[in-house]
Amino acid sequence: MRKLITLFLLDFRLLTKNKWFYLKLILFPSLLILILGTAFGGSDSSVKAFDVAFYNADKNVAAQGSPLALGKSLKNVFMREDLRKVIHLQEAASYDEGKKRVEDGHAAVFIYVPDNFTYAAIKQEAANLVVIGESSKTLQTAIVRTILEQFCEQLNLLNEEKSAVLQFSNGGNGLPQAQIAELQSHIFNFSGRSPDIPTVSTQKDAVPVDAIQYYSIAMVVMFSIMTAFVLVHSIVDERQNHTLFRIRSTPAWDVQYVVGKLSGIILAIVLQMSCVILISWLVFAMSWGQPLELLMVTVVYAFAIGSLVLLWGFIAKDHTTVSSLASPVLYIFSFLGGSFVSRSELPESLRTVQRLLPNGKAINAYLSISQNNGLAGSDKDLLELIGLGVICIIVCISQYSGRRWSFRAIYHHAETSAETDI
Repeated sequence: MRKLITLFLLDFRLLTKNKWFYLKLILFPSLLILILGTAFGGSDSSVKAFDVAFYNADKNVAAQGSPLALGKSLKNVFMREDLRKVIHLQEAASYDEGKKRVEDGHAAVFIYVPDNFTYAAIKQEAANLVVIGESSKTLQTAIVRTILEQFCEQLNLLNEEKSAVLQFSNGGNGLPQAQIAELQSHIFNFSGRSPDIPTVSTQKDAVPVDAIQYYSIAMVVMFSIMTAFVLVHSIVDERQNHTLFRIRSTPAWDVQYVVGKLSGIILAIVLQMSCVILISWLVFAMSWGQPLELLMVTVVYAFAIGSLVLLWGFIAKDHTTVSSLASPVLYIFSFLGGSFVSRSELPESLRTVQRLLPNGKAINAYLSISQNNGLAGSDKDLLELIGLGVICIIVCISQYSGRRWSFRAIYHHAETSAETDI
């Protein structure tokens, strides 16, 4: 144990020798947090109310003896109390007038309901709604499109319900004719959603995360990868300066050297990440959540990414080999892991990749803590990070000992050195 601590302290002292360089690893992410948080600060803020021009050319269609007008139903959706706080609906007298309101800047979005919309919906034919948005109002246009897509999905569900009831009624048995007629009347005269689906929050105490909070987490995680690659250059230095040969000649187990080297890297990464977290808390007033949970995620992530990069340090033959992998790993991991683009903006296929990467798991865990969700849902990710670190340590010991993995490799050099001394 004393040898392990000695190797750890010696290695950590060597790692922190260039204090100005590590100071830059603290200042650079802090500066990027300020730049990115300011640049994208409005993207996650609450949406201000905006005007929407609406022209309904839809014609009523008789269904089961009652007039059905889906264009009017769509208008009622936008007149709901919760949407009226954000969307101010303005009725246009014609298609040209609604389009002109958008062109003149009097409305952010224009919605046109064609004259055959209800008829086409009943016949399950194509009758596309027209949406025209101002070029600078992409967010508002996306909100309106989402509402319209949900409305159309509900229409499809209604058609399926209608078909099911009609098919059931033609079967000759089952529901009485009076109940079937009541169901058909309800479907044809429907003006809202089909089933009432309650929306339940995943965590009642969850708080939203703004741009500067997200990029604080993203930059902390991204620069930790850079720190790990910088630290692993010390292994190449020891090999080229023959320091590694002298260490191997001492009565020290292989595992002591590997764990001591990894411990120094972990401590340096944790200190660097903690400093950036502290700066973002003091300067940007960011709320990170519970300190103990933060420390746990930071240590586990530093262990995983440190052991992974340490393995590359043992495999690499020189500094060029280490550096050749550093940039691709840094940028690819940062992009796919969510440091450059948030997970919600990635396509579904890349979201799966984000959840598999070590830095992606760390970002998700930090987000969960900062939203007051604690480590709920992140325990599996932390266990996977620990498992990744353990596997890398085993391979590092095998690589360091110069042979395939065996339990004898853990204490091989200690026995060899003892025989040499005799």
